[in-house]
Amino acid sequence: MIAIIEDDRGWEDYYRQLLADYDLRCFHDGLAAVRWMDETLPDVIILDILLTGPTGFAVLNELQSYPELARVPVIVVSSVQLSPQELVKYGVVAVYDKSEMMPAELQKSVQAALEGARDGKKAA
Repeated sequence: MIAIIEDDRGWEDYYRQLLADYDLRCFHDGLAAVRWMDETLPDVIILDILLTGPTGFAVLNELQSYPELARVPVIVVSSVQLSPQELVKYGVVAVYDKSEMMPAELQKSVQAALEGARDGKKAA
């Protein structure tokens, strides 16, 4: 299962179309997503940084406070310029700029993260 944390409904629709072959769960609020993940562990998380309410950074910090959630690969898709090296400590396996991301890149990262999760390790 892929948990998508994105407060923009247009982007949510985009993910639903792009990743239609996967089991998706979408959240507009990061803390609601974390509460849900306390009961259901996703295989991959797609996270926007600029969320209404607590930011994606707050979500990343919260995920790290739970040992099982800290192992879930996170793919960040945001309009904020971020370095993947800065986010590796949060379990982030890929970072994409919304204005430049190619659909095939995201699909490839999701597939790699899912394969890594099945193999019991994080995707590279």
